[in-house]
Amino acid sequence: MGWRGGLSLLMLGLAFASGWLTHRILYRGYLTRGSETVVQRDFAPTLADARVPSKEAKVSEPAMTQLYFRVFNLVRQEFVEPVDPTRMAHSSLQMLLNSLNDPHSQYLTVEQRRRWLNALNGDVEGIGALLGVLTRKHGEREQQLLRVISVLPGSPAQRAGLLPGDFIVEVNGKWVISEDPFYEVLELQRAHADRKQIREADQRARERLRNSLTLSEAIDLLSRAPASSTSAQPEEKASHDGTPQKDTDGQGNSATAQIELTLTRAGQTLKVKVEPSRMQVRPLEYRLFEQRWGYLRLNLLNSAAAKEAANALKTLQQGGMKGLVIDLRGTAIGQQEACLQILQPFISKQGGRAKQVPVALVEYREGKQYRKRPLNLTPASQSIRVPIAVLIDKGTYNVAELMALALRTGAKARLFGMPTAGDASQIALYKLRDGSGFTLTVGRYLGVDGTVFHQRGIQPDVRIPDPPRLQGQPEGDPALARALQWLSQTQEAKT
Repeated sequence: MGWRGGLSLLMLGLAFASGWLTHRILYRGYLTRGSETVVQRDFAPTLADARVPSKEAKVSEPAMTQLYFRVFNLVRQEFVEPVDPTRMAHSSLQMLLNSLNDPHSQYLTVEQRRRWLNALNGDVEGIGALLGVLTRKHGEREQQLLRVISVLPGSPAQRAGLLPGDFIVEVNGKWVISEDPFYEVLELQRAHADRKQIREADQRARERLRNSLTLSEAIDLLSRAPASSTSAQPEEKASHDGTPQKDTDGQGNSATAQIELTLTRAGQTLKVKVEPSRMQVRPLEYRLFEQRWGYLRLNLLNSAAAKEAANALKTLQQGGMKGLVIDLRGTAIGQQEACLQILQPFISKQGGRAKQVPVALVEYREGKQYRKRPLNLTPASQSIRVPIAVLIDKGTYNVAELMALALRTGAKARLFGMPTAGDASQIALYKLRDGSGFTLTVGRYLGVDGTVFHQRGIQPDVRIPDPPRLQGQPEGDPALARALQWLSQTQEAKT
């Protein structure tokens, strides 16, 4: 397989379908107690260049492959009920990838893969929030919490007031399974508690589990548009300012169904209502402040954003731009190649020669060895040479983090805001013959100087904890106001 085309993970439908969730929560806690069967649905979209696995791929363990096919054929031929071999094969792929315990490596159905590719182009379904799973351990007790990583601009999630860092604990009154519901029972058993106490705890756990959703079920619900807006062509249209408009039934009534979310934020419990829909996200926005400071807000890092960024920068330069603010806060959907294209005009030639310039590194595995390769780009013939400020926060994710770090090292940019999400996974999307596919983490991004930001995030040069009231407006955006102040001071120092 090739290495090109790493993508930012869009977990609008991420399912952390690990062995921990299936075995420890569902199997041990529920199925072994004689109750009804619980079916877990796994959904893990990410965004990457579609490619077909190489036909020359070598099988390292042929004996295990033969063993699998022997069992597969035995089940197909001798199981007491008729079986669907296609379903068996897809389920096998699903469990194979789940065994990696990596939320970025998941099997995708045809429909899930369709949502993925649409989202990369800005056609997003559901509440419009990037969701991830945070693991917490308290001794032997382990939790998998559903966390909001980023909220897309103009999305239903933003209108409902969701913020990065929120934890979703209930959806429509149903508990999102985050831990073994029978943990209390096990603790009482270890303590040799009274049988009545153990029985009551067991009943509470069973009732809690009956009124619950797995992580994958919850996220699947939050990543789907209502039936009225899931046609091949988006029914939701953007207004002139890029804000999505709600679908209606033709009589001015909303055609969407509300979902009630129970959130925890900074130790407080909140309830909000959100209306999933289908929305078209604008790739970017730009403007000129005080006829000298350019502002470029990147909502997406895709091919459309790369094309529009070139035009936006040209317009800003013609308007007399003396400095530039690049806003990457909440930027979560992206593609490696588009990221490099947008970076191109900011990277100067080295030694005055037009050659490939490394802007980042990718660490990958080759057999048992780990190696690094550079991500190179050819600098533009005329690079943009103005002071650059970059705005980041905990919603700056994956390839957006890569861009922020590359701007700091390659264009001497100054970073304002809060630490980024800390996900450096290079993810590839593979297309299978039937239209389904799977995602796989194939590498980790590093700074060109070897800086590691995976699970650490990128630290800003100037820390600004105050969130914006009006993002993109200096009077209501502390980070932007501070960045513009720095640009002004930089220009004054030069004169």
